[in-house]
Amino acid sequence: MRKVEISTAGFGYMGKIHTIAYRSMPICYKNFEYDIVLKRLITSQKLSNTIYEDTAEDIESIGDTYIADICTPNFMHSTQIKKLINMGVKNIYCEKPLAGDYEEEEKLVSIAEKNDVKNQIGFVYRFLPAVIRGKKIIEEGIIGDVIRFNCHMYHQSYLNPMKPISWRLKKNQSGGGALVDLGIHMIDLIHYILGPITNVNGHTKTYINKRPYGNCMEDVDVDDFAHLDLTVNGCINGTLEVSRVAAGKGEDTLIEIFGTKGSVRIQTSQPEIPSVYILKDNTWIDGQQFTFKEVEEDINTIWPSSKLSLGWMVNCHMASLYSFIASTFGKKFNYIQLPTFNSSKEAMKIIKSVYDNDTHFLQ
Repeated sequence: MRKVEISTAGFGYMGKIHTIAYRSMPICYKNFEYDIVLKRLITSQKLSNTIYEDTAEDIESIGDTYIADICTPNFMHSTQIKKLINMGVKNIYCEKPLAGDYEEEEKLVSIAEKNDVKNQIGFVYRFLPAVIRGKKIIEEGIIGDVIRFNCHMYHQSYLNPMKPISWRLKKNQSGGGALVDLGIHMIDLIHYILGPITNVNGHTKTYINKRPYGNCMEDVDVDDFAHLDLTVNGCINGTLEVSRVAAGKGEDTLIEIFGTKGSVRIQTSQPEIPSVYILKDNTWIDGQQFTFKEVEEDINTIWPSSKLSLGWMVNCHMASLYSFIASTFGKKFNYIQLPTFNSSKEAMKIIKSVYDNDTHFLQ
């Protein structure tokens, strides 16, 4: 077995999800060929017990690791990545966004390329089997030429006006609100499934303008909601909405793509199989009726069987992390394209345009 030493920076929600994924891989994957060693956890928390060999507070202490996994708040990513690259770390996985600032992400992409650093960004929705299968169905022309698309990601977690200020609610630390937190995933999926966004017109809204911070109330400077009108490849129009204040929507993600011969629906409530509408038959069918060898081989490699499922959220993080581990040893997938630091930069380019109120053709 190939020994893989992994050190993780950050032990909030994402750090815990990643740790669960690493520990579950040998159980969930058939013929798993890696001996994962959780070497060091970087955290400021005082923890009595972790499954890592050691804990520390400074990123410099993981300069000798094989894979560095960044799960810290957004504003810490850039400095940590630069330090890791300067120390010679050659494999870096980072949760999205890469930095939360387009210009800074441009710099990080350039630094990683110059130093030959293998990298991946946590755009985990790419690894949902429904996304993989739906993308291939569209490419094969089963729904004809794409006319338009609608997509949304709705959460309700910020409806409570007494939810206190955290780094996620400060633009200088998060890079933005719902559009950065949720919208970046959807923008990447549009890029991945349909192609580059060539025009954007959008608006954002902050509904709860003040929140508690200590004993006071502070202004909120990030968006709760965003609506984008988009053009892909200069000719396909669509809409994107994201919200963290959508009552009744614990987690609701949907992509609908309409073509001249039918349509495809991808949703997290059905994470493994897209729904396909066939116009000539006037019927919806299970997207798994269309099978493609290269697609199914990739899914069987990265996605656990239903009996070993950890739930779609952990599954897609585990699939993304596993694909990165495998890629550092030269693994090539048949169909899946792994998201890199550059994928985050391209998504942040769209977000910057919206935040700058800059509606124009993007070169």
